[in-house]
Amino acid sequence: MEGKKKKDLDTILQEALETAPSIEGYTIKQLSEVINSPWSTTRWHLERLEARGIVEPYELGRAKIYRLKKRKKKNGK
Repeated sequence: MEGKKKKDLDTILQEALETAPSIEGYTIKQLSEVINSPWSTTRWHLERLEARGIVEPYELGRAKIYRLKKRKKKNGK
């Protein structure tokens, strides 16, 4: 390889979620299409990111939407 390090799927998912549409997130299916990864793999990584407190799901009707977890600012910083 030419010295370029391939991004891991966690990083790719985080970058995709940073540009999420105004509904504030993506379904697993939408994310899997955005990052060109199988649904099951996308789901597995989203569960890891959720456990680490990086993403949070919420339900919109029957759909589960994932978005980056909003971080609280410390002392106005």
